[in-house]
Amino acid sequence: MGSSARPSTAIFVRPAWSDEGPALSALAMEAKAHWGYDDEFLEQCRSELTITYGKIGRQRVRVAEVAGEIAGFSALRVDEGSASLEYLFIHPRYIGMGLGHRLVGELLEYARRHGLPLVRVEADPNSTGFYEKEGFCRRGEVASGSVPGRTIPLMELRF
Repeated sequence: MGSSARPSTAIFVRPAWSDEGPALSALAMEAKAHWGYDDEFLEQCRSELTITYGKIGRQRVRVAEVAGEIAGFSALRVDEGSASLEYLFIHPRYIGMGLGHRLVGELLEYARRHGLPLVRVEADPNSTGFYEKEGFCRRGEVASGSVPGRTIPLMELRF
């Protein structure tokens, strides 16, 4: 191994614990801020990015850990015959390590195993390239759940 090679870091993916909402919410806000959004915008997003006990109970929330630290998480909501990727956030320190790919792969495998032919995501504009690499296609735009008058890309993956 050359001196410039990055050491391999084990990624552990597990279900979220019921009391992890505050930690996941903080991670979501920090990850969102990474993309240069101002404080006013982030405050408008706070409610939507708050991970509650109820959300953890109703959605398939998975946490990625690196060296025992929460490095990212995803949440899949299943509705009649389809699924929605509700959250996918990676702590900025861990971007580029494959955590997003690992979390999306896990949820897509879950969707396939359960016969769900469609997974949708209302994507942040900064993430569309990532979702396209994961096999999603842009299908239009939808209204933001946080910011009045803003639209965001709707991405879909069909099996």
